[in-house]
Amino acid sequence: MKRGKAFFDKTKHFLLVLLLMVLTFCYAMFQGGFVSWFVFFTVSPFLVYALLFFIVKENILLVERKIVPGHVERGQSAKVFITIERNTRFPFAYMVIEEQVDSEGLVQAKKQSVNAVKFVGFRKRFSWHYELDNMPRGEHRYLGVTILFYDFFGWAKKLIIAEKEQTILVYPRIREMKYTALQTKYDVGPMLSPYSIVKDTSMAVGLREYVPGDRFSWIHWKSFAKTQTLQSKEFEDRQSSELMLVLDAKNSPLFEEKIELAASMLQMIVRERGDISFIAAGEITKVFPAIQGDKQLDQAMHHLAAIKPTEHVKFRFYDQQAFKQVATLLYVTSDVSDELLHTLANIVKSCICFIVTKEPPVQSKLTTRYKHMQIIYVDPTDFYQLFTEVMKP
Repeated sequence: MKRGKAFFDKTKHFLLVLLLMVLTFCYAMFQGGFVSWFVFFTVSPFLVYALLFFIVKENILLVERKIVPGHVERGQSAKVFITIERNTRFPFAYMVIEEQVDSEGLVQAKKQSVNAVKFVGFRKRFSWHYELDNMPRGEHRYLGVTILFYDFFGWAKKLIIAEKEQTILVYPRIREMKYTALQTKYDVGPMLSPYSIVKDTSMAVGLREYVPGDRFSWIHWKSFAKTQTLQSKEFEDRQSSELMLVLDAKNSPLFEEKIELAASMLQMIVRERGDISFIAAGEITKVFPAIQGDKQLDQAMHHLAAIKPTEHVKFRFYDQQAFKQVATLLYVTSDVSDELLHTLANIVKSCICFIVTKEPPVQSKLTTRYKHMQIIYVDPTDFYQLFTEVMKP
């Protein structure tokens, strides 16, 4: 269907040029005189050029697209630089370049028109750039570039579609959070025992042999100066494998804020040498076990950048055997029910439930109904003091 339409459009313009040539020639022959022949010889070069326009085969050799910066977070701006190279130097009058995108977010983020008009002449290489403002989180796909070449008066045109697929990944915005060595409590017989869920790296308790992969800040340089042997600081140990973060990816008005809270918590905990597992409970459940370094963290952030809200979360806590070994669960949501809290209280030893809401209740019965469970209401505009709130009695 599209090919037939393109062929008809091209044939229509070709017949138009031929008709103009015939009309101007007939006008000169039958009218005679200087004026009619002057019109014919004045228009003829442009008509001949238009005929050659259809004969010359034009192709696009190169399409390069560069996006700056390479790492973009939600709400930030980015610049897109495009370079196009064609195979001939046939002197087209001008061309119109248009990006083909498969993302409504990219269209809305453009600050100016999606089209660029370039005067061609004999040039083979062209550059174009535009700016994307207030980028939405997600995976945004470019499909290619559509290029329309024109003659001087628009009698002839040539359409070329250059496929150049590329994906822009816009990550969730990372909010600054004040570091606090969090503690929660779980049962040890008849007592409640404190459990540190983020290791405090401000105070080392000993030294150990350096292991490749240790962070630069962990190296004990004083001992290295004396012994010429690399040693790393040893911090107070804790059961990091029993800490888990679960994100409720159900659709809600504060969905983006939930994503940003989960991303900010992961960044902060890993930065402070915390080992944490992560589960994104959406239409498809994605599990990231033992996030201990930048590689595992990047994989989790990639998923948080691409995740979409769902109306039906298929994840069920009772289906996950791993929860039986979890000492502390961090649960991020914007809507909590008594049934959910009852479930969490029965399957984990300790839980901190972060509820993102614009209007937290003045006094909630949920905070005292379930033992060993903390419920923290989170302001969607400010995460800085969040961990401090957890430490409050």
